[in-house]
Amino acid sequence: MLVVVTGTGTGVGKTHLTVALARAWGRPVLAYKPVESGVDGAMGEDERALGEASTFHVKRPPLQVRLRAGVSPHLAARMEGRRLDLAALAAEVARLRAASDVLVELPGGLFSPLTDDALNADLLSLLAPDRTLLVAPDRLGVLHDVLSATEAAAARGLRLSGVVLNAPPAPDASTGQNGPELGRLCSTPVLAVVARAADATATRDPAVPALVLRLREAV
Repeated sequence: MLVVVTGTGTGVGKTHLTVALARAWGRPVLAYKPVESGVDGAMGEDERALGEASTFHVKRPPLQVRLRAGVSPHLAARMEGRRLDLAALAAEVARLRAASDVLVELPGGLFSPLTDDALNADLLSLLAPDRTLLVAPDRLGVLHDVLSATEAAAARGLRLSGVVLNAPPAPDASTGQNGPELGRLCSTPVLAVVARAADATATRDPAVPALVLRLREAV
């Protein structure tokens, strides 16, 4: 089974959710981010967190693109004289998928560029996942962000399984109200609202194991 976690932008809690899902998965799973920017060293922070959450005996050295500059992947790659090969990334995920369940976190937002002429949305299409989650922060402005992303995805023929709202670092007057409003306004369902917590304790939120069960339905 392949689940892709994408988002409405950067810093919306995709890694937090992917780590929580991996820890609540209940069977062998590999959590994997194929491209990471802002890597100052041998391993990125997100790569490390996802690796630690993965089931031990399905860990293996996947193709991993590490880019030094903390900017959009296409800009970071350009600075290094590199160009991301989306077909190779998709082939690596297919290889991993044949051996175990895989959770793939895409870098940035759904429409963030990966190359000068390709977006995360293009990589998502190549991956052909069983489920795709759109992560967004439960704060003011999320209605616009989710509606824009879901309508743009639909225009490209991309199927999003559902929206997951992450509690923001500082709640505002809209926090807690956005889920019901998206249920009324958006054709893509809100599958979960996840409380803010350290990654190590995120699976204590009953919304996470409940989300895992929903993701596995009819797969």
